[in-house]
Amino acid sequence: MKKSKAFLLITLLMGLVFISFGCSEEKETPKKTAKEVQGVQIKTKEFQRVVGWLSKDTVLLQTKKHGTTYFEELDIYNEKKRAIFNTNESISEVQISPDYRNILLYSAESDKKATMRIIALNDGSIVSSRETKPLTTTFYWNDESPEKIMFVTYSPQWNFHIENWDYTTNQVDNVDLVSPFISWYGDNLVISNNKDKPDDELGNLYLQDIRDNATKSLIVANIMQFAVHDNVLLTIEKSSNEKLLYVFRTIGFQNFFSYDSAREYDELGTFIPYFDINFDKNTFLTFVPYKSQKISSGPHEYKLVKVDPTNKKETTVLELMDNQPILSYETGDLVLYGYLFDKVIDTKTGKMYNLINTPTKSF
Repeated sequence: MKKSKAFLLITLLMGLVFISFGCSEEKETPKKTAKEVQGVQIKTKEFQRVVGWLSKDTVLLQTKKHGTTYFEELDIYNEKKRAIFNTNESISEVQISPDYRNILLYSAESDKKATMRIIALNDGSIVSSRETKPLTTTFYWNDESPEKIMFVTYSPQWNFHIENWDYTTNQVDNVDLVSPFISWYGDNLVISNNKDKPDDELGNLYLQDIRDNATKSLIVANIMQFAVHDNVLLTIEKSSNEKLLYVFRTIGFQNFFSYDSAREYDELGTFIPYFDINFDKNTFLTFVPYKSQKISSGPHEYKLVKVDPTNKKETTVLELMDNQPILSYETGDLVLYGYLFDKVIDTKTGKMYNLINTPTKSF
């Protein structure tokens, strides 16, 4: 009987020891912490801008040194850089392809010669190029068919001409549209905001197949601005109570959510704050003024708001912000912020990071 009690006591003590060790082991397990954005040090005179995202962890950095412009991939978490391409020509435009495989580089060699180049991001090789005159040009990359780029070229008198460039075949076709305010809406479909006069505040939105210039369909009337991304059409309109109205439509142009905000305006019309062009049916980021008013001189402050069109929810990310460009990587939590995209905002935590550290401000 005594042996039995002794054995039981030893067993209980050993169990307590094991439990004690188990608890102490659990306490010592370190908690996982989120990665922090690390700012990279660059001389003020060398930093040009951050062009945009290349992945959820990397961005395209543009710098200039001794007359040469450099493009590098920058890891936002460890400051590592990878050289991609450099040129001595004057840079007019840089765009990253929708599939993040190439960049479009539009540069001028002289006042008579410019070149459009497609540069592979993996090795910096020139995939395709096309010589043209150095004129003001806007580019529209096709999301569904990244080999297609539509561009609008303006003459010195501001007359415009639209062409579609397939850089895999180097074929260029004229596109017959009456408006320069355009966007792709599929492989061969284009949406355009047609206005009676270029400086009119309101226009009508039309859908047209670029292979059939004779047919076009009215989608929405009396809009101010529009954007297309990830099978969602966003139109910006003026609501009946004079507020700014954001209307979200499906691929079949059916309205599935509307969001209104305060509206700022002046004699020329409505002022539309910056918003993230990489929106989808679940996430839309935009700056919102605190009240409707006529714009006056002096600083203005805004809220950065995240809207969920599907679940009809609105969340304020940050207060008292400057209205400056923002860009997410496929509606992720992080967004680039600033005229030079030199800052990063974590929309989940509301924390802002300096992505580029310069001795003095470059603007």
